[in-house]
Amino acid sequence: MNGKIRGVNLGNWLVIEKWMSEALFSGTDAMDETWLCTRLGPEKARERLKVHRDEFITERDFEEIAAMRFNAVRIPVPYFLFEDIGPFIHCYEYLDKAFDWAEKYGLKILVDLHTAPGGHNGTDNSGVCGICTWSAKQENVDDTVSVLEKIAERYGRREAMWGIEVLNEPMCSDTEAGKLLNIQNLVEFYIPVDKELAKQNTNYSLAFLRQFYRDAYTAIRRHMEPDRYVVFSDAFEREIWDDFLKEFEGVVLDTHNYLMTADMGVFREKNIQVYTDYLRELGKNVNSTARRIPLIVGEWNAQNQADGLAEMTNAERDSLYCKISEEFQKGMEDTMGWFYWSWKIHGTGGIDDVVDDACRCVQHGYLRVNGRSI
Repeated sequence: MNGKIRGVNLGNWLVIEKWMSEALFSGTDAMDETWLCTRLGPEKARERLKVHRDEFITERDFEEIAAMRFNAVRIPVPYFLFEDIGPFIHCYEYLDKAFDWAEKYGLKILVDLHTAPGGHNGTDNSGVCGICTWSAKQENVDDTVSVLEKIAERYGRREAMWGIEVLNEPMCSDTEAGKLLNIQNLVEFYIPVDKELAKQNTNYSLAFLRQFYRDAYTAIRRHMEPDRYVVFSDAFEREIWDDFLKEFEGVVLDTHNYLMTADMGVFREKNIQVYTDYLRELGKNVNSTARRIPLIVGEWNAQNQADGLAEMTNAERDSLYCKISEEFQKGMEDTMGWFYWSWKIHGTGGIDDVVDDACRCVQHGYLRVNGRSI
């Protein structure tokens, strides 16, 4: 690929998240993919997910992504990508199509393993709320490595392949971020349905995660040359990876930046000046890291909870979203590029629906791709 990545995530296609498509969960009390499939049962789950996957992302989306001057897509995939496991329905056929479509329209793909057996972070985006037992069984970890190797074997030499991300947003309990982002804290927000299973929740260490990264890298490189990247999540600790990355060839670190976390616990006032100051400081730090090691921002968007957002005029809201997007992008100039979260959502009609949706952001002028809006 010539130039920097300007990409979008295809969230809620092969790994589903309720907030992005609440209608998909209709008729159930499920808050995550595990319990949606469990409540529906195998046949109804297969029918409902087939309709969703057939319609949510199609070839037309890839055509529009390219037409809007994006050059890459990050595709979250589940650990049951290749086979039905438990209540889950496999979906590799859609990833096959994605590679065909990407190559037709000149896009690159970052395949992102978004879920792991047993649950690896306890959030809804891991496929099961309030459960983190991935590290408790070596079988879970071995199966995760096996899936990554199969992805590399099947797609590693495809023209569209940019890289494979070995696990989305792992959370190590013994880092600074881990003081907050650990399963004991997260269960207060992501309530587990299976209380007995939740008793088995297990944190894992940075050393454990790094060994998994080594094993995943070795498995992937059996089938994929170093001109295609292996991507490691920073586990919300961007500054601790410099020496570790020197062990490998063709490795990129992925960091995720949102305003929503700071909105919930950092700011006393939430307005454009506060956001600008915060994003400029964040950008200095991100760009500093990117000048030392290969770095992408795999997820970001302009969502915010500014004071009085609902009462703003359209012009005021437009100005806010444009400024946030502009400052985010300035703060990623030295990285290898970024992926907006996400390409589309089927939301509830709330005011933030537009800024969670890259397609509408471009159409509204909030998001400029390669320096231009359409």
